[in-house]
Amino acid sequence: MNLTALEYFREVVETKSISKVATIRHISQSALSQNIQKLEDELGFSLLERSNRGVEPTDAGKILFKHSGTMLRVLEKMKEELESLHYSMENIRINGSLSLVDYSLPCVLYKVKKKYPSYNFEMHARSNMDSMNDLINDLTDLCFVTEEPCDDRLDFAHIGKERIVLVANSQSRIPDIIDVKDLLKHEMVLLDDEALTISSFIKHKLKDVGLTIDKIPIMFKVDSIPAAKSSISNNLGICFLPYMAVKKELYEKKYKIVEVNQFDLDFKIYVVSQKKCNRNRSVEDVYNYFVENGEKDFC
Repeated sequence: MNLTALEYFREVVETKSISKVATIRHISQSALSQNIQKLEDELGFSLLERSNRGVEPTDAGKILFKHSGTMLRVLEKMKEELESLHYSMENIRINGSLSLVDYSLPCVLYKVKKKYPSYNFEMHARSNMDSMNDLINDLTDLCFVTEEPCDDRLDFAHIGKERIVLVANSQSRIPDIIDVKDLLKHEMVLLDDEALTISSFIKHKLKDVGLTIDKIPIMFKVDSIPAAKSSISNNLGICFLPYMAVKKELYEKKYKIVEVNQFDLDFKIYVVSQKKCNRNRSVEDVYNYFVENGEKDFC
């Protein structure tokens, strides 16, 4: 399969326009259409059809689009490995939750880099499920998840926990210690993003104590930690956030922690890789570093 034609096809589906892709790619519309025609001839299906909304994928085109992203990522990984081989460098891809990627992992990887200066690291924020799927499909080398894997194709180790705290603006009138049922009395900002598990975990924990999330006065949902922190800074409500994300503001006394009796949201952290027999030397080194050093190296 011509991978350049596959890239053209994906771009046409995303933009819904052959002319736009042709302009961006600096090729003629005729040449671009011919590339896609070759894909259709190879697969034996029509992939695109014109509509009043632009160019749309057919049912066969939707299937190709769904799988082509993985195919192109595999190609990109192969190119990176070949480049690393050429320059005698080891490139290690890491997936993890958004809070770990943004706050904790860079600090630890700085220490790993000092020990293994020839290793390069690339981090991506992904959900638990996406991280492990990438690992199984050889699209990443290590991942950090907050659920114990249950796939016998993977190795994993519990290396620590991520502390989740309820924070408020330091000027807020909310008490420093509340009962879990008091959550129903206070306006909340909910951090809700697919690369995080906080919102789903809150729902699960509330159910354990006979409460539901719809009873809490949620002012609005945000999909990023900076947006949640901005809300707290403006005293717009309370919010459950990773401790590592608000450590600086707590130290500066801009925020305060609100203790919730009998409501523990801390996540276990697992490092996950493919089976030892499938790990190369560099991935084995880094995997063992995390297993041996665990939580104590997180900043």
